[in-house]
Amino acid sequence: MNAVKKSKLSERRWIPDGFHFLGPEESRNRRHLLQSLIECLEVARYSEINLPAFDYTSSYQTHIGGLDSSAFLIAKDYDGFSLSPGVDLTLQVVKGMAGRSHWEENQNVFYIGRKIRDHKKRNASRREILQIGGESIGDSSPENVISQILILEKMWKVALPETKASLVLGHAGFLSFVFDTLKLDPSDEAIIAQFLYTKNEPELAHFVKNKDLSPSSIQLLKLTLKPLSFDGFQDFKKSLLGISSEIQSNKTLADHLLEMEAFILNWKNKKVGFTGVWDPSLIRDLDYYSGLVFQGYMEGFSEPVFAGGVYNNLYETYAEIKKDACGFALHIDPIEEKIYSKK
Repeated sequence: MNAVKKSKLSERRWIPDGFHFLGPEESRNRRHLLQSLIECLEVARYSEINLPAFDYTSSYQTHIGGLDSSAFLIAKDYDGFSLSPGVDLTLQVVKGMAGRSHWEENQNVFYIGRKIRDHKKRNASRREILQIGGESIGDSSPENVISQILILEKMWKVALPETKASLVLGHAGFLSFVFDTLKLDPSDEAIIAQFLYTKNEPELAHFVKNKDLSPSSIQLLKLTLKPLSFDGFQDFKKSLLGISSEIQSNKTLADHLLEMEAFILNWKNKKVGFTGVWDPSLIRDLDYYSGLVFQGYMEGFSEPVFAGGVYNNLYETYAEIKKDACGFALHIDPIEEKIYSKK
């Protein structure tokens, strides 16, 4: 076989690292796993929907205003650099449900779909992730977010009954309050957001020193940098309100704190099995999140294995009808990786 022909055959056979071809046994195992997870959602009265494979960028740009709308279709790697365009499954669901706003249908829905995201500290800079997710249109209260987390917990016990997981809570509104308080231009805001997200305290301290921020702003940033357990939230609140009288009297912040307290109280009352952690700088980009947001982690994996949150303004951009919304997604690939590692 000549070299040219051999090269062409190799090219045809090549599948990019991070994109998976499943054989018969792997496909059968995945089908069984997905079916058991689907049953958890159906018991909770979630109805299945099917998403399109792609959507036109212009449709997002038409409906999303005020920010760089292209960011909604561009994934970012761990360092904040843009990757290739990809479908945002949450946007697909909310947009689809908004288009059927005149139909009397179940507003609690679930889907199975693929997305592309950064795969930190691996050979592949991008990875295909299969996820199964649920969305609730019309109710984004802390109680409903907890109800979705309880569904996630049941799904987790079905998939990995012997593996513990932690849920890390953040709040988009609180992070927005931090940026508003700092009064920085967008470019500086993006830099600080990246330092907070990566918990890069030395670089953050150096940047803050050059910007000559006020002592209260520096104190706020230091407080935002440190994750802590749910049991330590009241100490966090006390330290936050003690920074300045302006922070103490801010009505918007007070509402955010009440929402987080309601969530943590409900969490304890429902005896959620995940380990709870509060991280003020959990997310880097506010995007469409407007309130509570969370990510789940398991030991040995640096990337989230599930995620979710509140996006109360998203539905209105598509239907011109205001409806609150919240959702969650469980990532199948790391679960399968954990299952196979035990065999």
